[in-house]
Amino acid sequence: MRHKDLFKTYIWLIETIRREGSISLTDLSDKWAKSAISNGVPMSRTTFNRHREEIEDIFGIKIVCSRNGGNRYYIESKGLLDKNSVENWMVNTISLSNILAENRSVSNRILLESIPTENINLQIVIDAMRKCKKVVFDYKKYYASEIKHYEIEPYCVKLYHRRWYLLGRYSDTQEFRLFAFDRISTIRHSSEKFKIAPDFNATEYFNECFGVALNTSVPVQKVILRAYTNERYYLRDLPLHHSQRLVGEGKDFFDYEITIRPTEDFLGYLLSRSKFIKILSPRYLAEQLKEMALSILANYQDDN
Repeated sequence: MRHKDLFKTYIWLIETIRREGSISLTDLSDKWAKSAISNGVPMSRTTFNRHREEIEDIFGIKIVCSRNGGNRYYIESKGLLDKNSVENWMVNTISLSNILAENRSVSNRILLESIPTENINLQIVIDAMRKCKKVVFDYKKYYASEIKHYEIEPYCVKLYHRRWYLLGRYSDTQEFRLFAFDRISTIRHSSEKFKIAPDFNATEYFNECFGVALNTSVPVQKVILRAYTNERYYLRDLPLHHSQRLVGEGKDFFDYEITIRPTEDFLGYLLSRSKFIKILSPRYLAEQLKEMALSILANYQDDN
């Protein structure tokens, strides 16, 4: 079997077992034989076990058998396939590539959003993360007139709103700083190594953020939003934050509570949806958003 066909098989197995929750080899083989990529050939136990080993080796996803449940197979570490995990992204990306490759005849009717890859710089940083080596690079902010030189400990990378970011730590002050990849140039490994803080958790670091802006001067607090008309369903299906929960509803609205640091990027998003979303509490935050809206209105009034 060709490599690209093997990857299609791996993705099919992962998606099928994840969707079913657990499944017997007989049922799995039957579904496989009926799939578009099997050519009607059933999957033997030997072949399936070989694929299981390859899936664990490539994706870190372990498919195990429950003897007590009637020899049914399931994905052991479901957390690996959480929506924000690398494993889930890999699976979904390859799955999407398979779909697009099999439907090239309508490729002119499949519109995608361009995401800057930053492949070279990203590879250098991730390699440095793996080897626990510092990175040195030049950096120029949009509003700055000069280029600055940095040497930092690369702690993690994050994709947000089509931009890649590097979270680095200064060795001397132990302070963290966020860098946008598209402003980084001439990056390379340093000869100096570092030890990552044992209590650092990348997911937890950004837990209180709306996106990537972590302003610790803004306290964590509960924010209650009222979403009207169709926006209430958009927020239900695509939550603004992992802490979001439904706390009330009415005839044409849902009330959601979010525990977050309401930084400017969060308020900026709410402002863009202010026709459909209203801040109920805290009151000072609602007033702050109101002032932002009035300042926009004043800009347009100056044109008259």
